[in-house]
Amino acid sequence: MTDVSLLGELPVATDIPLNDDVVADYLLSNLDFFARQPDLLTQLRIPHSERGAVSLVEVQLDRLRHRVHDLEGNIANLVSLATKNSELFAVFSKAQQQLFQTHNIYQALGVLGELSEQLQLEFSLRLFESQDPQLFLDRKVFESFRVSRLSHRPVYLGRLRKPESELLFEQPPQLGSFVVLPLGINHQIGVLSFACPDGGHFQPDMDTLFVEQLGGILTRLIHHWEYTRVVID
Repeated sequence: MTDVSLLGELPVATDIPLNDDVVADYLLSNLDFFARQPDLLTQLRIPHSERGAVSLVEVQLDRLRHRVHDLEGNIANLVSLATKNSELFAVFSKAQQQLFQTHNIYQALGVLGELSEQLQLEFSLRLFESQDPQLFLDRKVFESFRVSRLSHRPVYLGRLRKPESELLFEQPPQLGSFVVLPLGINHQIGVLSFACPDGGHFQPDMDTLFVEQLGGILTRLIHHWEYTRVVID
C-alpha cells in the first residue's frame, strides 16, 4: 500500500483516487521532491527484466550508461564520416587540378576515368552537340529523363530504370545506383554520370558538393575548348 505521507503536500482530494497520473504530475511540479526525500532513491525498487528489482539510482545509472554508449557510437560515426569526407576531398581536389591541365575533352575523359577507378565507380560523359558518336546524346531524347528525374533537383541520386540507365551508359550495372549531373551554365550542354553496382550506394539525401564542383569545372573547360576552337577556326 502506498504511504501517502511520503508525498508531502500532495493535493489529493478524497474523491480522486491516487493514480500514476496524479503522482507523475506532482513529481513534475515538485522537481526537488527527491532532494527532500533522499532516502527514497535507494528504498524504491524498480522491476527489472534481468536483475529482478533495482533501485531508482541504479535505473538512472543504467540509462546514463546507455546514453554514453549511444553518444560514443555517434561520435565514432561522425569521426568515420569526417575521415571519408576528407579522403573524398583529396581525391576530387586532385582530379580538379588534373582537369585544369587538360586541353581537350579526351584528356578530360582520362582524368574522369582515373577518378572513377579510385572511387570504384563507372562514369559516363554525354554531350548534346558532340560530333563524336561515343559522346553524343540527343537533347530531345534526354528531355523525358530531365522532366521525370531532374525537375525538382539539380542532381539525381538513386536507382534508374533500365532504359534510363542505357541512355547514359553503354553497359550500366544491373540493379545499380547512379549520380546524374546535367552540365551547363545558362543552358545544358551535356550530362556527367557515375554508376555503382551497389543499388543502395547513392541515396537521394547524400551531399553532392564534390560532384557539383567537378561538373562546374568540366562545364567551364568545355566552353573554353569550344571558344578556342571557334577562334582558331
